Amino acid sequence: MTGTGKITHIIPRFQELETYVKIAGEHSLGFEYNDFFNPALLDDREALANRIAVYQKLGRPEGIDTLHGAFYDIVPFSWDSGISSHSIYRMQQSVEIAGELGCRGVVFHTGLTPGLVGDQKYRSHWLEVMADTVRMLLGQDDAVEIYCENMFDESPWELAELAAMLAGEKRFGICLDIGHMMLATGQPKQWFEAMGPYVRHFHVNDNHLNRDEHLALGCGKIDWPQIFGLIQEYGLSENSMLLEVSGPDRIGTSLDYLQACGL
Repeated sequence: MTGTGKITHIIPRFQELETYVKIAGEHSLGFEYNDFFNPALLDDREALANRIAVYQKLGRPEGIDTLHGAFYDIVPFSWDSGISSHSIYRMQQSVEIAGELGCRGVVFHTGLTPGLVGDQKYRSHWLEVMADTVRMLLGQDDAVEIYCENMFDESPWELAELAAMLAGEKRFGICLDIGHMMLATGQPKQWFEAMGPYVRHFHVNDNHLNRDEHLALGCGKIDWPQIFGLIQEYGLSENSMLLEVSGPDRIGTSLDYLQACGL
């Protein structure tokens, strides 16, 4: 994994781009583009080209920003060939766009369905196909890294097993979403023990431990001192981190919270 040191990212809102460019400049922040998982935009070639062109004109530094890949109904491991082939097409689109924007990496969800993971056939098929898909995507653009994020995952073990299988791929890693993790088990130590060697990127936002609220840090019930302690304990403090919150106010509150925590 190439890595770029400790970078904090924000999600730019295209309709208020000037504001987000200013915030990023004032605080030396990266972007994580969240425009390009929208199927309506991906299917509108003219709008898609225009959106990419606007971002390219910002002159963002190469190899810093990240991009959230397609995730609506993305199931590359589906036994339905039509669903799997279109899912892979969308994922390839994501990597292509990331390359055009000079992004360091693309984040994809595991796509795991809660309740099915206990079925060994389902789990084995997911593991095999996801590993093959990741290898294919890494071969598509040798400048783009691939991160796999826990979404509805009920435990850390499946994603950790995928990462172990791909341990030889230096441009693959886990994106650990702290909010999703806390909603799944509320046992962060277990997740860090399983995933620690493979985590390369974080998504952070707060919640009240009952639903995915994307609150500013410090505005929910997640024990952030514990989380930041685990990040330090497992040697992950130099990994990049997305403040996955919406709006300048929540970004500002989160940055103030990180500063108050000495981060």
